[in-house]
Amino acid sequence: MLLPSLGLKVHTRDWLVSRVHWGLALIFLTPLYVGSLLTKHPLLLVATESLLAPLSILVYLRVKKRKAFGFGFLVGLGMFYWSALSFRYSDYSFLVPLMIALVALCYGGVFYLLCWHSSPIYRVLSLWLASYIHPFGFDWFVPESFFAYSVFKVDKLSFLCIASAIALLSSQAEGERFLFLKSHTHFYTKFLASFLLALSMDWQPKGIPSILPPMQVVTTHIAQDVKWQQAHLDTIVAQNFQTIQKAIVAHKSIVILPETAFPFVLNTSEVLSDLLTLSNKITIITGALYKKGNLIYNSTYIFHNNAYDYAHKVILAPFGETMPLPKFLANYLDSIFFGPSAFQLGSGETFRDFNIAGLNFRPLVCYEGTSAQAYPYSPQIFIVISNNGWFVPSIEPFLQRMLLKYYARRFHKIIIHSTNLSPSYILTPTLLGDQNKDF
Repeated sequence: MLLPSLGLKVHTRDWLVSRVHWGLALIFLTPLYVGSLLTKHPLLLVATESLLAPLSILVYLRVKKRKAFGFGFLVGLGMFYWSALSFRYSDYSFLVPLMIALVALCYGGVFYLLCWHSSPIYRVLSLWLASYIHPFGFDWFVPESFFAYSVFKVDKLSFLCIASAIALLSSQAEGERFLFLKSHTHFYTKFLASFLLALSMDWQPKGIPSILPPMQVVTTHIAQDVKWQQAHLDTIVAQNFQTIQKAIVAHKSIVILPETAFPFVLNTSEVLSDLLTLSNKITIITGALYKKGNLIYNSTYIFHNNAYDYAHKVILAPFGETMPLPKFLANYLDSIFFGPSAFQLGSGETFRDFNIAGLNFRPLVCYEGTSAQAYPYSPQIFIVISNNGWFVPSIEPFLQRMLLKYYARRFHKIIIHSTNLSPSYILTPTLLGDQNKDF
């Protein structure tokens, strides 16, 4: 290509090839980043994600093996850079860029394996199985969740049908076959692809579940750098009690506060008695720490009729709450980063279900709400509490929402999510049934 005004010859093809990582990675991530801008516009969100999610699959099918590592590096960077941001609130903030690079490198390796062969069959099956790959126990890479706000179904079989249809419709290399089909231009290939897409459409969306009791789903706005400071505890507690009182005045039957809304051990605190007294007027569900022996638990407390119960977090977040490494190495790293401590963070043995004030639900704390392990053999309603103050500003709150919506649709659940420093919401199994208002 000649630019007469400059007299320079620009090799357009070489320029594009050298940067194809960036372009394809950006397109692959559009369901996440574009979707995050549209949560207050549900119809536009569904229309957009219904187009962008299949486009992500098409991009994945087109990645060359020799560029797969770079592509995966950029995808890992774009999806999970936020996982290192919690180091901002420790003495090791200098590790933030290193941890971001390590996470990206890890997903570079994952995608190198996923894209090892250019065969459409290999690519479709590898993407279909990708959600079972959990580096260090971290299970937030779920390609199916890109369809959480689309008109397509989100079960594994439907995802396989969608990926297969896109592979059939995309151009094939000379002599390359997908199953028994060689040319994407043949009518029968287009017909089969159209049939698979139609089969994957959510033609019969689940009905809207039963009406919830009047409740206040609270969003708090406590900055992470002050949340755990002793000087601010009285103010935080006072704000929480003010929120509970407002819910009582508004005739709510339940008030839900986020993870560690009371940022201390609650079962040994004087605050416990005040919450028990208020529970005669309203059911209070809140996050706080629980101490038993030398173990500290990240827990959900349920106060009702002058009594309380609790559910400990079962699935701890890798690196944030547990070291997914051999014990000797995990203990060594704990001693380096956190020093000697008289207490250890414990985890609950099993999930617990409650039936309070006619509401049958399972409480979950943050990370475990995005794990498939929490959903089988459970009530229809989930109450998830999170503290996203560790990670904002970042894409993490919407990625978390997309995963929660995916599980709400896949398992036909209602998910009530109360958060700190990101919007709270109620998710339903239907595409347009969410409540996005500010609580």
